Parts: sequence; structure tokens; C-alpha cells
Amino acid sequence: MEVLTEKLVSIQDILIEITTEGSIWDEIINNIISPNSHLKPELISEISIGYLENSDKVELAWEKGYFKYYFIKTVTNQVNSKTSSFHKNVRMRDYSQFDTVLDLESDEGEDDIDAKLLKEVQISQIKVTLKTLPISWFEQQMFIEYYYNDRTYRNIEEEYTIDHVLVWKTVKKVKNLLKEVLNENK
Repeated sequence: MEVLTEKLVSIQDILIEITTEGSIWDEIINNIISPNSHLKPELISEISIGYLENSDKVELAWEKGYFKYYFIKTVTNQVNSKTSSFHKNVRMRDYSQFDTVLDLESDEGEDDIDAKLLKEVQISQIKVTLKTLPISWFEQQMFIEYYYNDRTYRNIEEEYTIDHVLVWKTVKKVKNLLKEVLNENK
């Protein structure tokens, strides 16, 4: 009896399949990303990177027959999550991540020079306020890694060998403290 040493489907085959225009996978992406279809190439890039990093899980989902569910969840999470690599690398690229995450709003329009100056002042306030918060070195470091160094929770997890959920909770705690202090000072 011959033992199969090769997997039935490789990650490369799966990536080719999901990036084929007109395929069911292409339709799923189009439906989920609409009306921001101009971001589709970047979304496919982020999904591909994630799949290459987790090729065993992706191949298993394909072989066991639940890849369609896995794929839909992947695309939905990339598009809707504020902690996804797509959000951090694509959607946050054109505007200040501090303003969005901390919900600091301006009455002026995005293209208005006064609004841009206000954002710079707000970012400066965040940096100063962060130094005065009653937080530990660890909490400050996780916040800095995530926001200033533009790292994902998973990247931080790998470098510091700590759980990404702990990083998320820590960053969220510092963010909420910052919001509270900044709102008091208004």
C-alpha cells in the first residue's frame, strides 16, 4: 500500500484559486468590500500574506471542506476589524490613526488646513498625556508598539512572546485612559 506524502492541495493552489477573477472567491470579495472596490488588490494582498503565514490551517480548511466559511470569515474580519492588517496597512494609511482610534473629531472637513493643524495638536496632546498616565512600563510599551511603531497584535505577540489578547486588552486599557484624560482636559 502506497503512503501519500504530498498534500492534496497546496497553499499556492488555494491562492491561485481565490485570486482568479470571476471565481466564487472573487465574487465573495466583491460583495464584502463593496463600495470600496478600489482597495481590492490591497485586501487580496493582506489575505494572501495571512494565508501564507498560516498555510497549514488554510490547507486543512480546504481539505476538510469548510474553506468557504473560513474564507468568508477571513475577508469579513480583514474588512471590518480595526485590528486587522488590512485596516492598519491600508485603511489607516491616509489619516491619523490616533484620531480614528481615540475618536477625536474635528468640526472642519478632512481637506481643510485647519483640520490638519488640529489633528497635529491632538496627536501632540496624546503624546504628552501618555507620559503622565498612571500606567506601567509594559502598558506604555504595548501602546507605543501598536500605535507609534505601527505593529499588529500578532507581531507584538511574536516579538515579546506574550499572548496577542493580552496586548489587545492592554492597548485598549491605555486608549480608554487616554480618552478619559483628554476628555477631562477639554
